[in-house]
Amino acid sequence: MYLEHFGLERQPFQLSPDANFLYLSKGHARAKSYMEYTVWNRDGFVVITGEIGSGKTTLIQQLLRSVSDDVVIARIYQTQLDEIEFFQAILLEFGLEPFNAGKVELISMLNIFLLEQYAEGRQVILIVDEAQNLSKRVLEELRMLTGMETDEERVLNLILVGQPELKNLLDAPGMEQLSQRIRFRFHLRALEQDDIANYIMHRMKIAGIKKKNAFESNNAIIKDECIPLIYRYTGGIPRLVNTLCDTALICAFVENKKKVTVNTIEEAVNELQWMPYHDREGIKAFKNMPTTAIDFNAVAKLVDVMHENNMQEYVISEDITTIGRIGSNDIHILDEMVSGHHAKIICFQNNYFIEDLISTNGTFVNGKRIKKCVLKDRDQLAFGPYKMLFQVDSSAMPHEVSYSNETMIDNVVSLEDTVIPNSVAANDK
Repeated sequence: MYLEHFGLERQPFQLSPDANFLYLSKGHARAKSYMEYTVWNRDGFVVITGEIGSGKTTLIQQLLRSVSDDVVIARIYQTQLDEIEFFQAILLEFGLEPFNAGKVELISMLNIFLLEQYAEGRQVILIVDEAQNLSKRVLEELRMLTGMETDEERVLNLILVGQPELKNLLDAPGMEQLSQRIRFRFHLRALEQDDIANYIMHRMKIAGIKKKNAFESNNAIIKDECIPLIYRYTGGIPRLVNTLCDTALICAFVENKKKVTVNTIEEAVNELQWMPYHDREGIKAFKNMPTTAIDFNAVAKLVDVMHENNMQEYVISEDITTIGRIGSNDIHILDEMVSGHHAKIICFQNNYFIEDLISTNGTFVNGKRIKKCVLKDRDQLAFGPYKMLFQVDSSAMPHEVSYSNETMIDNVVSLEDTVIPNSVAANDK
C-alpha cells in the first residue's frame, strides 16, 4: 500500500523468506559457506542453529538455488515424526512410493536409491529443517544413514537446521556417536546494531527504490537515528526487523510522511504492543519458574535455564567462582560458544559481582553486555548464547515471600552497568 509513496517496486520487508533479499552478515556468510562446502566437497554433516527469524530458511533457499543439476535434494519440514514416518517423508521427497512398507523395507528402498544415485554420478543431500523437534530415535536413524559411504566418499550428505534447542539435543547423553560425525557446527547469531542500517539499505535496494541518493544518510527513508531503537526492540533478529520496519513504513504512509523517524518507530512499537527484545526473552526464561524475595546473605547459585527438563544448579560457595568451557573452572559449561575462561563471580561484603574475562562472545546481564556489574537476585545471565539465572538459595532464607507470575513479569527490568569498586578490583588481583 505504500510502494508508490516511497518510490519502491516491491515490499522491502516482507516476512516470507526470499533468497533474493538475503543479507550476508558475517554470521550468515559463514553459515552459507559451510553449507556450500558440504555440497561442493560431498563432505558429510553440517548443523546450523539460530533463533526463530534469524534467517535459517532464507539460507536454505539460497543454497537450493545455487546447486547444479547433478545434486538431488530432499528437504524435510515436518519433524515431529516417528522413524517410519520420517523414512516415508524422505522417500516421498525423492519421488518414491514408500507407503505400505515396514521399516526394514523402507531402509532398503532408501539404500538402493542412494547407491543408484551415486552410481549415476549424482550427489544426494538431505536437509532437515526444524530439526530441534526430532526424537532421539529418529536422530539415531540419521546417524546410521550418515555412516553410508563408499571407499572414497559419503553417499548421503546431511544438513540439520534448527532452533538453539537442537544444539542441546545433540549434546545430550547418548548422542556422542552422532555428534562425532558432525563436520561443521555453527550458531547463526542475530545482527549486531551496526549491521542493521546496512541490512535495511540492502533490502531497500533489492526492493527497487527509485529515489535519488536514497542510500545517503540524510536521504534515507528510515533515518540513522532510528537504528538503536530498532535494535532495542528487535534484538537484531531479521524477521523482527522486517516486522517493525514494515509497520513503521505503514505508519509514515498513513501520516503522509516521506521519512521514518524515531517517533514513527515508537508509534510502530505501540501498534505492535512490543516491549524491548531482551525483556521479552527474559520473560521466556522466567516462564513457569517460581520467584521469591530472599535475604541476600543466603547462599547464591546459578540455575541452568537452557535445559527445562533438567535445570542444573551450581552453588556459589567461594569468594571467587570462575565460569568457562575448560574443566578447571568452578562452573564448567560444555558449549563451543563459551570461552575457556569466560567470566567470574566475586562475593564481597555481602554482595555479588560478575566480571567478564575478555570472552569472545560476551557476558550479558538482563540482555545487556557487561564488563563488570553488580548482581541482583533473579538476574538473567548469558555467557554467549548460554543462559543462566542468578538466584539466592531460598532454603537458607529466614523470610520468603512468593510472587505471582504477573508480579514477576512486571519486575523484569534491564540493569545498568555498575563498575566494581577499586577495593574489590584490587582484592581480586
